[in-house]
Amino acid sequence: MLQDEVGKCISCGFCESVCPTLPASGYDLWKGARGRVIMGHELVNAVREGKAGQLDISDSFYSCLDCFACLQVCPAGVNAGVVSHLARSLIVERQIKENQNPYARMIVAATMKYMNPLGVPASSDNWAEGLKFDQDSPDLLYTGSMYQLMAYTGGLNRVRQMAGHRLSKMMAGIIAGHPSAIRVSTSQRDRSFQKQLNNSLRNIVRLLQAAGNHFSYLGPGEPYPGTFIYDLGYLEEFREYANRVYRMLKESGARRIITVDPHTYDLLKHTYPEYVEGFDLDVIFYADLLSGLNISKIDRKVVYHEPCHFVLREDSYSVPLTLISRAAETVMAPRNGKRNKCCGGPDELIFPDLSEKVSNERYSELVATGASEIVTACPICLANLSKEKKTRDMADLLAEASLR
Repeated sequence: MLQDEVGKCISCGFCESVCPTLPASGYDLWKGARGRVIMGHELVNAVREGKAGQLDISDSFYSCLDCFACLQVCPAGVNAGVVSHLARSLIVERQIKENQNPYARMIVAATMKYMNPLGVPASSDNWAEGLKFDQDSPDLLYTGSMYQLMAYTGGLNRVRQMAGHRLSKMMAGIIAGHPSAIRVSTSQRDRSFQKQLNNSLRNIVRLLQAAGNHFSYLGPGEPYPGTFIYDLGYLEEFREYANRVYRMLKESGARRIITVDPHTYDLLKHTYPEYVEGFDLDVIFYADLLSGLNISKIDRKVVYHEPCHFVLREDSYSVPLTLISRAAETVMAPRNGKRNKCCGGPDELIFPDLSEKVSNERYSELVATGASEIVTACPICLANLSKEKKTRDMADLLAEASLR
């Protein structure tokens, strides 16, 4: 499959004009879309010749944001995001240890053990305290802990900076073998940001209920969906993990899953059916249930940052933009829709410096529109673009416009 994808490339270089990691890396060819395709060729040949362990190419694939911006401009239909995913999968499948990323192994090991990449499920339901759910409803609100996890990423990266690159990689390797050690991360959360994220989740519940919806919630036992396991190429582990999560969702009595972030929505709707035999849950994004909400327009100009998983996948999803436009005057950055630019968030745990450069560039583009606020519908985008207190979640804007 990797050979088929890289074999389509005609070396035109159009992908380099839209790849966010290429300029952020200082124009390191191997951290751009075309470089990843070239490295994909090299990996295929090296595996065929039994020399894959001699290559030092993993950073090229693991630094890819999987935003799919390259696909939108490629005349041959090559997707460097797919190339990177297939390459990561091949590295794992063939156990090419020289090219396995220690942070990736750490995240996967912790997720398999705790059903949460940071081992913090017990504290991830505090946001719901005092809220009432209909536990007999066939609709299940599933946060997947995505909002809750974002409060930890900044603190973890500060620890990595203090430890230095070599020590951090060594520690990640140790944690991969002893995943219980990752639970030290519970002390590294940004409490102020956690409060903001918890409020966004509470607003999602309030909005759904105001629109007349009834739904249940799993509570403290809610599992992470396994996004990182899949994205990092651990496909057999993902198959096992996805089936575990599916069984938990089914045992709750749920027939429809209400997701609250683009990554979980995309994973459950499009990837789970490929790995879970007989997958029969209806998957929707919570915005689909807000059409009847009474929204009053706020006198404010906002710019909407579109999550890549909503606009750069095959099926573009624009419901959030429709709702935000009802709540406030809404403008877009020059790169939007099928030319959308990623926030850099998917790289934050493995390549934090690269992620920060991508996010700074995107933030500047959004601020340049003259809007007073940046609004997004993704907790990862929210975390990566939260600078100068100008960025907020869609749920908070909609709550302001409808729950007064």
